[in-house]
Amino acid sequence: MPPVPPSTPEPPTPPVFSGAPVSPPSSARQSWGTVISILIIVAMIITGAFYTWGKRIAEQRALIGQQTSTAAATTTP
Repeated sequence: MPPVPPSTPEPPTPPVFSGAPVSPPSSARQSWGTVISILIIVAMIITGAFYTWGKRIAEQRALIGQQTSTAAATTTP
């Protein structure tokens, strides 16, 4: 089998554009993007608020449970 000469890498070819101008997105599309972004941010804030609220309620229930068990232990002769 004859030896294979090393091949030289070819330089990358630049992309070919069709020449048609690219128009910026219409104002209607931009406004929808803004609305969707705001809705996502508000949903994340609401989710965080419910998470924090639930955590606080769980801590309060645990504290009340400890107080009732401590009170029951001290009143028992």
